[in-house]
Amino acid sequence: MPPKTGSPQVVILFEVGRTDEIYARAIELAYGPSRRQARLQLVLNVLYYGTLVLLVGWIFWMVIDCEVPVQTGTREIINPGKQVHQGTRLLVQSSRRRLRSCELTRRSSIINGDGRRYDYEPDRFDAYGPVTGTTGHADVETTGPIIPLDAVPGRGSWISVLAWDCNMLQRALGWSIVQVMPPLDFEILRREHNP
Repeated sequence: MPPKTGSPQVVILFEVGRTDEIYARAIELAYGPSRRQARLQLVLNVLYYGTLVLLVGWIFWMVIDCEVPVQTGTREIINPGKQVHQGTRLLVQSSRRRLRSCELTRRSSIINGDGRRYDYEPDRFDAYGPVTGTTGHADVETTGPIIPLDAVPGRGSWISVLAWDCNMLQRALGWSIVQVMPPLDFEILRREHNP
């Protein structure tokens, strides 16, 4: 038996289907003939994802950057007989070759004859300048702390820790490249009294 054409259900379904066809045709006419919108979207997507890949790669490189930027050569105490009086400067001469430019924070401490540790304020350096490389002339530097007046005479050790910041992530988060130098032994003598 054929359906009645005057039924309200058939009319409602017919009008919904007709409305969908109208909207579909309108969208087709708006976007179908012109390809400019699609090409622009493609170019923007390539730029967006390309920038995102470069940014993630750059951050990844900063995270894995952990190579020490300096080749350290000889380090030795140059005080006569490796003996230092209380209140005088311990002189340590070291040579190094800079492989790249980084900021340096040097923390040093001494251990006196009684085993007491004296920590010094960190020295901060902007180590930017000429890079000598592995084959260039080595830089020679003489540094060292002043031995405190209350240091107990006897065998002492100088300990230094170098922290290098070579990129923005290391500076911002404190993920420094740390190099602990081997301790150098010396002897602390009593202070000389001048009559």
